Amino acid sequence: MSADPERLRSIMDEIILILVIIGGAVLIMPIVALVFATKARRRTEELGREIGSLREIAARNIEREARLVRRIEVLEAVNKPPPPEEAPVEVAPPVVLPEPIAPVLPPEPVFVTARAAPPPIPQSEAVAAKTSEPSPAVFSPPVAARPRPAPAPSISLEQFMGAKLFAWVGGLALFLGVIFFVKLSIEQGWISPELRTAIGFVVGTGLVVGGVVMNQRKRYVTLGGTLTATGVVVLYGMTFAAHSLWSIPPFHHALVAFGMMTFITAAAFLLAVRMEAQVVAVLGMLGGFLTPILCSTGHDNPFGLFSYIALLDIGVLAVAKNKRWLHLTALAAAGTIFMQAGWMVKFFHSSQYAIGSATWIPVIVFLGFATLFMLATWWSRQREDEDAFPAGAALALCGSALFAAFVFLDFGAITERPALLYAFVLGINAVVMLIVWQQPRVAKAQGIIAALTFLHLSKWTVSVLTPELLPYALGIYLGFGLLHTAFAVLWQRRNQSATLFMSWTPVITLVLLLMPVLCLDSISLMLWPAILMVDLLIIGLAIFTGMLIPVFAALALTLITAGAWLFRLPANTAGSLGLFLIVLGGFAVLFGIASSFLSRKMPKVPIAAMLPVSSAVLPFALLILATLHLRVADPSSIFGLALLLTVFLLGLARISGITVLAPTALGCVLALEWAWHQQSFRVEHATTPLLWYLGFYALFTAFPLVYQKLFATRQLPWIASAAAGLGTFGLVYRVVALTWPNEMMGTLPVAFAISPLLCLVFVLMQHGEDNPARLTQLAWFGGVALFFITLIFPIQFEKQWITLGWALEGAALCWLFRRVPHPGLRGTGTVLLVASFVRLALNPAVLEYQTRGETAILNWQLYAYSLSALAMFAAARWLTPPHDCWNKVNLRGLFCALGGILLFLLLNIEIADAFTPAGERSITFDFDGNFGRDMTYTIAWALYALVLLMIGIWQRNAPTRYAGIGLLAVALLKLFLHDLANIESIYRIGALIVVAVIALAASFLYQRFLSDDKSNPEI
Repeated sequence: MSADPERLRSIMDEIILILVIIGGAVLIMPIVALVFATKARRRTEELGREIGSLREIAARNIEREARLVRRIEVLEAVNKPPPPEEAPVEVAPPVVLPEPIAPVLPPEPVFVTARAAPPPIPQSEAVAAKTSEPSPAVFSPPVAARPRPAPAPSISLEQFMGAKLFAWVGGLALFLGVIFFVKLSIEQGWISPELRTAIGFVVGTGLVVGGVVMNQRKRYVTLGGTLTATGVVVLYGMTFAAHSLWSIPPFHHALVAFGMMTFITAAAFLLAVRMEAQVVAVLGMLGGFLTPILCSTGHDNPFGLFSYIALLDIGVLAVAKNKRWLHLTALAAAGTIFMQAGWMVKFFHSSQYAIGSATWIPVIVFLGFATLFMLATWWSRQREDEDAFPAGAALALCGSALFAAFVFLDFGAITERPALLYAFVLGINAVVMLIVWQQPRVAKAQGIIAALTFLHLSKWTVSVLTPELLPYALGIYLGFGLLHTAFAVLWQRRNQSATLFMSWTPVITLVLLLMPVLCLDSISLMLWPAILMVDLLIIGLAIFTGMLIPVFAALALTLITAGAWLFRLPANTAGSLGLFLIVLGGFAVLFGIASSFLSRKMPKVPIAAMLPVSSAVLPFALLILATLHLRVADPSSIFGLALLLTVFLLGLARISGITVLAPTALGCVLALEWAWHQQSFRVEHATTPLLWYLGFYALFTAFPLVYQKLFATRQLPWIASAAAGLGTFGLVYRVVALTWPNEMMGTLPVAFAISPLLCLVFVLMQHGEDNPARLTQLAWFGGVALFFITLIFPIQFEKQWITLGWALEGAALCWLFRRVPHPGLRGTGTVLLVASFVRLALNPAVLEYQTRGETAILNWQLYAYSLSALAMFAAARWLTPPHDCWNKVNLRGLFCALGGILLFLLLNIEIADAFTPAGERSITFDFDGNFGRDMTYTIAWALYALVLLMIGIWQRNAPTRYAGIGLLAVALLKLFLHDLANIESIYRIGALIVVAVIALAASFLYQRFLSDDKSNPEI
């Protein structure tokens, strides 16, 4: 059956073009290899020369050392005095030997000693070295350097071109000549198709046989390989032509042509191994992969196709491992991926592989080849531990399989079967992990496959997940987390350092578990056991790897998931609150125990101390959100869970010794109480929250007292006990003031002062002075007790009493500091005193706190300012050196100055009050229009300045005197610049006389007590 000549000519042109491209590659690749080999050879020669140079230097150093040692021994023998028992021997006067001292010596013999390097010391030299005088030296030739190894024969371009390149070019030319001859014969009709086929097979077989024969001689190895490769290509081409172009029996049957090409491929592999010719193996592999394409019938036969590809890959892998041509595995992987892609593009839709059990066929194909190359990685590791080609090839097949898994997401018939889809995906993960286990150099592949799987699962969850598929999704998430967690644990036990992503894989599983909460309208209870299992995985992995940051992330993600669930609950209802509280309490207990264990097991980890605090704070934060979102009227359920968590945290603090949990729990409870009180408190139901407030207060107060022996030397439990009253008092005060208002609210701080006072007495009686925490304990209980005592006045009264309470409390804390020298007491007292001064001196509204009374001078400012000033003077007196300084600030001087300023302000306020017209509601300051008031201000300032001078002289305090001098100067300026111009004659005379007397009195005091005497140290 003849074919169309035009069609045959076009086909032959295409074949010739392909073969020319292949031949060009065959020519170019050896040249590139030659260039790289030349560079490597040149570098090897340079390294050989450097090694030879180093050996020569070492030999010269050994020679020099031997020479110096021998000279030293000769000098010692020459200068050694003769033995006393021998008769004196006439000895020539000692002369300096020219050899040892000459700065530059000509080449001379070497005295070889036992310390010198090879060659060995002759026995005669060893004996001569021990004599009293030098004997004739025994000379030995200098130590010769080791002969430089003969350099490897360099690559000759002439040899390469003459022996190899010309052979390859000749083989290509011969092949092209055969092709062109066949083409010409077809065009001219010289030879029948059957004869062409016969001639082609004879020529190809002859080339192969000739190449094998030539290869037996070492001189013609390259030529033999070239002829064999050319023969293999000719046989492939003739088989294809007989099948596709000429349809010559029996090759017109696809099965016969396929078998023939398979036979040629197998023969090419055997010849490549026998002849050690890589080009034959490459051409055989190329022909093997082209065989299914060239002999395709157009019908889908995945079993036959991929069975053949698998056998071909096994052959290539066997050749690669046998001859250590491991780069062939990468070429085999590329060919396999090409065949997989072509099969998917041509037959996946037409054969309906997305429907029914047919989907298992592509799954098995992709997963099977990935497994095959993974086994090849294991096989290659037995021979070539450092070669990454097999591992890279196997990972490439895994990447091809995962790409197919992403393609499956576009087919609803597959995505609705998550068990099949993710058996495939997790199988790919398992294969990658086995590859990483065999080749630790590619450990990053585990993180990459985990990240890609996470993206795959995320896309499927967002686009496909339904409540019916949720059980499958949870199982898949858990399988993904278990698989990677188990691998991380085994990797760690293998004494390998875990990569960053290995510890984070279970965390991204938690992110996956969060997605159903965001994507679905209703949440199944099955979600929480799954989250619990993943949390346990993360905690267990942290124990093995020592990485605690994933535990923080797991805690946060778990509570975020619970929070997302919380906000799905309808507001203003407590119907689902019970289940939410159970879930929250369970996870809080889990992370509390785990965090305490991990922080004690790994105390050197920088963030270990933060883990217990975080596990205690975050559940309470979620409780606060629940309180604000649900607006629960009865707080018993929320406070009940808070009580259980508090008892758990306090018990954990007792068992583990992590005492920071006590103040942490107190802060969380107070935040929860205040949040609920601001949001949901109602006067009609005030008893229940009041009991809860007092109950929590009693619990924290009693906790260190119950375990007094355990916490005797600790600080934080006692601080929490003392601070509990500070936070609870505001809540109780609000409840009582709104629900049961009365005029005896000042008794409430009295009641709260009883507990810290009793605790203060308890600490004084039970804790000895050698207790390092005793001072802090006393400071806190004493400070809190004084706070409540001084709070009586502001509570019972108002406005100025608050300021007065601050001043009195500050002074009381300074007094307590004398008994309990804790810096916190002094600092708190200083802050309170400064705050009271600011409120009285810099607050303009202070003059309007109360309506001005009818009686001048005897007003509320008199006791408010005077008592505050006295409190500051008392604090200055109680802060005795060396405790009167705080951060280089002299507190005694500061308090005296503030008290003096308050008294001066009081003096001016009283003058203004006396001259304020009757009926005014507040005091007004005015310096114009009233001669008596202006004169009173001037005389009062001068008198106050005189008092300051007297106090400064009495106490030998220069700053006080300077203040008095300054104020007196201001009074004199006011007198001469303001008063004399506005005051009438009689008042002017009186003012002048009074100020003059005061000025003279000041001068007298300075002359009397502070004369200009240099013997006075103050002067």
